[in-house]
Amino acid sequence: MRELTVETAGAELAVRISRPDGEPLLLLHGGPGVPDSMQADIAPLLPTYRAISFDQRGVGRSRCRDGLYQIDDYLADIEAIREQLEISTWHVLGHSWGGLLAQLYAAHHGPRVRSLVLSSSSLGVGADWKATKRDSFRIELGRAGAGGTLRLYLYGSLLFPPNPFRRWAMRHVMTETWHNYFLDPGTAPEPDREWLDGCCPTALLRTDRSLSRAAEDELAALRDYTGPVLVLYGADDIFGESVATVRGRFPEATQVILGGSGHLHWLQNQAGYQEALRSFYAAM
Repeated sequence: MRELTVETAGAELAVRISRPDGEPLLLLHGGPGVPDSMQADIAPLLPTYRAISFDQRGVGRSRCRDGLYQIDDYLADIEAIREQLEISTWHVLGHSWGGLLAQLYAAHHGPRVRSLVLSSSSLGVGADWKATKRDSFRIELGRAGAGGTLRLYLYGSLLFPPNPFRRWAMRHVMTETWHNYFLDPGTAPEPDREWLDGCCPTALLRTDRSLSRAAEDELAALRDYTGPVLVLYGADDIFGESVATVRGRFPEATQVILGGSGHLHWLQNQAGYQEALRSFYAAM
C-alpha cells in the first residue's frame, strides 16, 4: 500500500492507495467525524481495483487548517486528490455519510464518475439529513436499551465546547454507536482503538451543521447522472423505511437488500457483500 499527503486549499489529506495499477476506485468512509477504515475493510474485497481512500479533513491523520466543513470543501478535497493522482475518471463507493458524499460528488462532478456504489448511504441534505439522524437514532437507541441510551446522552452532552473532555467523549460516543450497529449490541466486536483516537468532534458537529443547512437542490443534478448505480442496504440497517428516499432517487439502479447484515456489511455478511460488489462491477 502506498501512502501520501495531498495538500488542498484548507487541508492536508492522508491518502492511501492499495496498488499501483488497476481501475481507480475512490472509497469514501462514513461519519462524519471519524477516520478512514475503507482501505482495510473494503479494498481487500475488490483486489483488482486500485482502491484510493483517505482520512477526510480534520480526522485521523488529516488536518483541517481553515476550520471549514462545508460541502464545497469536501468536494474540493476529492478533486485535489483526483488531480494529484492524474486520474480522469474513477469508480466511487461510499458508505453511510460517505454514500451521501458520493452522491454529492456525482451531482457536482458526474462526468468524473464511472460508477456509483451507495453502501448504506445517508439519505440527503437539509430535511433528508435530519431524517437520517432521526431514523438512525430511533433504531440505535431501541437496540441500546436504557443503559446504553443513558450512556450515549451523557457522552454526547460533553461533545459541545467549551469542554476539555470532548475527544474523550467522542471516543465513547462512537463506541456506543458502533455497538448499536448490531442487532444485539452486546455481541459487537470492539471498534479499533486507533480508529477511535482519530475521531474528531469538531469535524462531526461542523459537518452536521452544514448538511442540516444545505439547500435541497444540492443533489438535483443527479437526475442527469447516467452511469451504473448500486444502492445497497442491510436487512437490519439503521435507517428503516426511510431508505426509500435514496432508492427513489435512483429508480434504474441495481437495488440490493443484504440479508444477515446491518450497517457494517464487511463484518456482518462479508461474503454476501463481496458478491454484491463483484457482481455489480462485473456487469459493466
